[in-house]
Amino acid sequence: MSNLISSPGQQSLTLSLIAIAVGSMLSPVYADGYGLAQANRSGVKLDKWQCKRCSVSTDTIGSVGAGVAYNDGADSHFGNTSGTDEDGAIAHLEAELMLKNKSGYQTYIAADKLGYNNGSASLSTGTPGQYEIVLGYRGLAHYDTNAASTPYSPEADLLNLPDNWRPGATTGQMAELSNSAEPAALKMQRDRFNLGAEYTGRFYQAELDYRHEIRAGKQTFNGNLLTNSAMLARPIDDSTDELGAKLYFNGANWLAGIDAMVSRYNNDHEAINWQSAFTPTFGAAYRGQSAVPTDNKAYRIAANARIGSNGHRVLMRTGFSRFSQDEPFLPATINGPSPSLPQPTLDGRVDMIEMSLKYSGRITPELSVRAAYDYKERDNKTEQLNMPQVVTDSYYTGTAINPEYDRTRQQATFAAKYRFTRNTYLDTGYQYDHNRYSDLDRQTLHESGIYARLNYRPSRIWSLGVKAEVKDRSGSEYRASTGTASANNPLMRKSYLADREHRKFNVRATYQPSHAVSVSTNLHNSQDDYTDTGIGLTYVESTGYDVSIQYLFDEALSFNAFVNQDWRDSDQAGSTNFGEANWYANQDERSSLVGASVKYENLMDSKLSLGLDYNYSDGQSDTEVTQGVTAQFGDYYSTKHNINAFADYRFSEKLSIRVDWLFEQYEDEDWSNNGLTLDAIPNVLTFSSLSQDYRAHYLGLTLSYHL
Repeated sequence: MSNLISSPGQQSLTLSLIAIAVGSMLSPVYADGYGLAQANRSGVKLDKWQCKRCSVSTDTIGSVGAGVAYNDGADSHFGNTSGTDEDGAIAHLEAELMLKNKSGYQTYIAADKLGYNNGSASLSTGTPGQYEIVLGYRGLAHYDTNAASTPYSPEADLLNLPDNWRPGATTGQMAELSNSAEPAALKMQRDRFNLGAEYTGRFYQAELDYRHEIRAGKQTFNGNLLTNSAMLARPIDDSTDELGAKLYFNGANWLAGIDAMVSRYNNDHEAINWQSAFTPTFGAAYRGQSAVPTDNKAYRIAANARIGSNGHRVLMRTGFSRFSQDEPFLPATINGPSPSLPQPTLDGRVDMIEMSLKYSGRITPELSVRAAYDYKERDNKTEQLNMPQVVTDSYYTGTAINPEYDRTRQQATFAAKYRFTRNTYLDTGYQYDHNRYSDLDRQTLHESGIYARLNYRPSRIWSLGVKAEVKDRSGSEYRASTGTASANNPLMRKSYLADREHRKFNVRATYQPSHAVSVSTNLHNSQDDYTDTGIGLTYVESTGYDVSIQYLFDEALSFNAFVNQDWRDSDQAGSTNFGEANWYANQDERSSLVGASVKYENLMDSKLSLGLDYNYSDGQSDTEVTQGVTAQFGDYYSTKHNINAFADYRFSEKLSIRVDWLFEQYEDEDWSNNGLTLDAIPNVLTFSSLSQDYRAHYLGLTLSYHL
């Protein structure tokens, strides 16, 4: 009987639904006076009829936060970990907010360490599935060192020495060198701003995206005047603007559209011009000048199409790009009369054509195949001119024609996958890569290879995989380069153009007895044998492994760990007499990466969360040269210990606080500049030693309000 008894509210709702159903079957004539529009609803409690599961949330959810931190920026390299090279106190903002209304319109706001050099912020608003507008910012910074020392100071395009500077024939004779040297920070800051919009219609989708990027910083540049050289901190101040648009149409089994992009690069510097710190060797070479990347622009337009049905799919793509620059030439030299230039500007232009065709399909329930063809053509349309050649801005050596460096590349791939059982499949393929060059040591270069990958799952908890590939590269007759001041050794081969036999093997295993435990391992070995190289790189072998472990003790406590190690051994042959090899070098490189993390949540009545990460990395290289006797280069290594700990405590549903602590111990050494002083090399003005050895801390406090 209980199934037949209903509450009064349920009876009322049932009768109402029946009345609506009956009324909907009546024609307008017979239902006159009985329609919903004429119904007396004054006594009806409409709030009882609302579908609470169907309501659209209009709440604002998320959190906003503000933080302050102490950062040890004595060595700017630590900024690659902490996100800023500021020394001392620094503030930042955090946010993650979602705002919605009843119509489905929503706005998402996010900020991460906004106020740091590596901070970011974004805002997106719109209706999902209809349109969206996005506004974003991201800072990207890379810190090399702030320990470089130089007597030069920048002023626009000029790098000048102090007014009281007294040049010397050698660095040891520069009386004001030690008193004039000031620290220079070698770093790069990128600030990216983007504005985008997307609209989705019933059978089409349109996108528009604009990005503006500004770069500022200093990079290493070597300024040469004959036999003397100076390490300079070249200023970087440039910007790039990109505007992209896409329009796609879609149907039941097809998709087609076009996309276009316009880009422009602007450099605030026209050249780098530096004052010589040395007494001129001969003549009057008191300053040097070198070109920097010049203003240029590019555009690209492409068409894409995809069709598919019954397990078969075809992708087609074609595109055209043009790169151009037409800035005025610099004079061939600023030391004495400059040789005449063939024309005022380069009027450079490079066109590129791309086409690709891809197919994938299932032939039988067990067999599927894939095929692809890619074509790329780089055509340099820049006029070839007789350009004057001035060695290190000092003396004229004649003219040379600017090379074209055209390239045509064709790639083809065919692969098949066969599933023997539900737990075993074999994937095999053939790859072919053909290149045609102009103005290189080889006109054609082609490489072909095969690979096979076997996957086997012997049980629910085990998964095994083995992959092997073999490639062979060869090409047309090798011709020694004639574009340099002195001819190359005819036995020398450039590694990217030389004949090569490549072999690679990989073994993978995964063990997952439950959702709480997962272990994966991977072993790999590769060998590159440069079979026809008498002078140059002759052999490279790389071996390594990685292991990762994940363990979930319970819903609150989790643990992760990994270890990765790689070894790379390479051999090189050289000659001092322009003949057969008479010296040999071996380079042994090793790298290790170890890490572990633990996270404990829901402590103290689900108010406290704790986390701890530890990472260790080590890389080193040993070089040994044999020429009658064996000599070994000095130390070349870097090691880093990194600890990241946090505690997040929630005082209430609205308020929480988070404490972050970072610690990093870093050390590196380069035998070529370890212990170097500004005047250590008579004809080279260096930055002094750039080796780093520091221990740095970061302590941050963030207060968050949850909406």
